[in-house]
Amino acid sequence: MSRKIGIALLIVAIAQFLAPMLPAIGIGEPIGARGDVAVRPPELPPGPFFSIWGVIFLSYLVFAFLSLWKPGYLEHRLAMPLLPAGAGNVIWMVSAQSITNQYADFVLLLPILACIGLAARRLHRMGGFDGTLARLNACILTGLFSGWITAAVSISVAATWREVAGLGPSDHVWVSLWIALLSAGLLAWAFASRISASLFYFVALGWGIAGIAVNNWYLTHLHWLSAAAALFGLYILWRRLRYGARPAFE
Repeated sequence: MSRKIGIALLIVAIAQFLAPMLPAIGIGEPIGARGDVAVRPPELPPGPFFSIWGVIFLSYLVFAFLSLWKPGYLEHRLAMPLLPAGAGNVIWMVSAQSITNQYADFVLLLPILACIGLAARRLHRMGGFDGTLARLNACILTGLFSGWITAAVSISVAATWREVAGLGPSDHVWVSLWIALLSAGLLAWAFASRISASLFYFVALGWGIAGIAVNNWYLTHLHWLSAAAALFGLYILWRRLRYGARPAFE
């Protein structure tokens, strides 16, 4: 792996920390705080749930430093998919906070999901966690990143459906919720059966679904939707723990 790639990873890592700060200086608005409480969509977690980005950004920064300081086979294999995943994430965050075009948000998320999924798959094929701190950081990074982007894609699928149908955030809330939840369930099945056995993925996805439940209980006051989201999230976690993951390439 060339030093230029390591420097690029470090630049992207720093940019990921800076992008969410733009609303603080008057550029755009935080993704998790978008919209009035009275017309919040049912699938959008409250702002505090987006704090998981801090853990993801920190693990990405550690990976970037390792890629510059002591690159090895791990950094060589994961650098190329992680670089476009991180860069795409910066572009998506800036777009979602500033441009707020739902079609652009959805399209920008897809290559991020593909790249971080490739990184997770490569790490799984390398054996996952091997007892070293570098490998643990890579497991946290690829698992949490791919799980949280899965949640973001699922939320965006529901929002895009409303945009196409010309509906408002409070219209057909059950349909919006189930579009998001079923999208998350399908992507979780694909991840566990085709990509990786990472449990960190389900930690991040479960955190996102918990945010949906909290959103509907405390902010939209749609308690039945909150219960449905909570039960569906518990089912996804139970199924992963009960049946495990069987990536097809094994």
